Order: sequence, then C-alpha cells, then structure tokens
Amino acid sequence: MLLEGKVALVTGSVRGTGEGIAKAFAREGAKVMLNQVKDEGEPVRVLSELESAGVSSAFCRADVTYPEAVADLVSATERDLGPIDILVNNYAAPVPRARFAESRWEAWQTQIDYTVKAAFLCTQAVLPGMRSRRWGRIISVNTIGIHQPRPTYHGYTAAKTAMLGFTRNLALDVGADNVTVNIVSPGLTLTREVEARLGEAERARHIERVPLARVGRVEDTANAVVFFASDLAAFVTGHYLPVCGGQVMA
Repeated sequence: MLLEGKVALVTGSVRGTGEGIAKAFAREGAKVMLNQVKDEGEPVRVLSELESAGVSSAFCRADVTYPEAVADLVSATERDLGPIDILVNNYAAPVPRARFAESRWEAWQTQIDYTVKAAFLCTQAVLPGMRSRRWGRIISVNTIGIHQPRPTYHGYTAAKTAMLGFTRNLALDVGADNVTVNIVSPGLTLTREVEARLGEAERARHIERVPLARVGRVEDTANAVVFFASDLAAFVTGHYLPVCGGQVMA
C-alpha cells in the first residue's frame, strides 16, 4: 500500500472529488479525517462506508476559513488518528456566475477566502509537525480553468490562479524539510452533482475537446492526488498537474 500508516486530512471530503480522494487514500492504507465545511455532502454515509471497509477514519465539521475551526480540526485529527502527514486543500465554495460588470467584490472575497485563506490556515496549522518529522505532503485541488477561463468565473479563476504562487513559494520554503507541495487540476469531472446536470449535448461537446475522448472521473483526480501523496512523488514539488485527458497541454 502506497500510504500505509499515513494520516491524511482532506478538506471538503464528504462528497464529490474530496470523497473520492478520501476513499483512494483509504484504499492505499492511510487513516483519513473527513471534513464537512458547511452543509455539503453526506458525512454519515461516507464515514460509514469507510468504517465498514475497516478503515481508520474520523469526521469533523469545521469551516476552514476560521483559525479556531482549523485548530479544532487539526486537534481532532491528531487525537483520533495521529500526527498529520498529508493535507489536501480540496474544498471549493459555490461559484456565482456573473460577467465582470455585474460581479461584486463580496463574491470574489468568498472565493479567495475558501481557496487561498483556507489553504493558508490549514497549511500553517499542519506544517510545524511535518517539518519536525521531516516528512509531509501538501496538495491542493485546483482547476484547468486557470488556463481556460470562462467569462462568468472571474473571482473563482482569480482565486485558483493565486494558488500557483502559493504552492511554488511554499515548495521553495519547505523543501529542505522533506515537505512537498503540489497542485492537481481536474477538468470537467463526473461527480454526482455534475452528472445530474450535465446534458447529453453538453457532454458530447466537451468530449470533442478532450484528446482522450471522455469526461473525467473522480478516480482520475484521486489517483493523481495519491501519486503526489506517496513516495512515488518524493522528488516532485512545486508542480501543477492537469488531469483532463489532454484538454490542457501545459
């Protein structure tokens, strides 16, 4: 198992991509702390499925834009599972779609808070332990939208683009302590929510733009995150990996 004995904290991990990452980590032997940020997802179901599979796991509801909530989340993880080896900054706030002239700073601030601020707070909370143990993995889930922006995703795209600078500067800062920092950026992914609203015509148009001629699966992103979290990627840091079937060739 690639992650046997490791402890992973995945924000926003009770639905969609975060749930898939948590389950992929569990499959590879990690202990997993699930996190619900607001009212999203199905924490009872996801935790029950992990426990039924014999996985050491726990759950904590915490809004990761508040320092006190992040401190509680990290303390709960360490109490229930052990010191945190892997942090995945995954949660994303709902995206209001508006042209720039109609957009409001408050909506931008929400995107920045739940992307950059949340990553900042969670990383600061787990990093001292990683550095002292000289092993750590910090992975952020991003979007290929930073290379293919849409005219109604302004705040979202700006916040996600800022994570490139966050990741590369941090990778430079903590590399000597054997802590790696990377980004996984999925394209369109068939989470339950996406599958429910994706029409056949839209799916067909998307597939035409993808060299591998299909829509992404949650497992595609989760497997890439497992790679970065494992020793297979021990000499990879500051890297941005699109997981989109070749739609973006960066």
